[in-house]
Amino acid sequence: MSKAVKHPNKSDASPEKSLESKMGPSPETGASAGETARYIAEFTAELSYLAQRADLGLLSYLLDMARLEAIRTVKAQHEKG
Repeated sequence: MSKAVKHPNKSDASPEKSLESKMGPSPETGASAGETARYIAEFTAELSYLAQRADLGLLSYLLDMARLEAIRTVKAQHEKG
């Protein structure tokens, strides 16, 4: 049984022209924990979409769990600061 999978909305991510937007946050770019978690949330959404399309249900589920944890971290970081 195959269910329809919607591609993550690319409009949610604000495009940046920096190296960070191409390579992801890293200590060298001075990215905060919140910025890193935001990047992970966006990246895992795309990976989950790819896994779902390839009928890799468990992998898609695990990536979604990682995405949700990253979103929780982003929210917690936002409430802190």
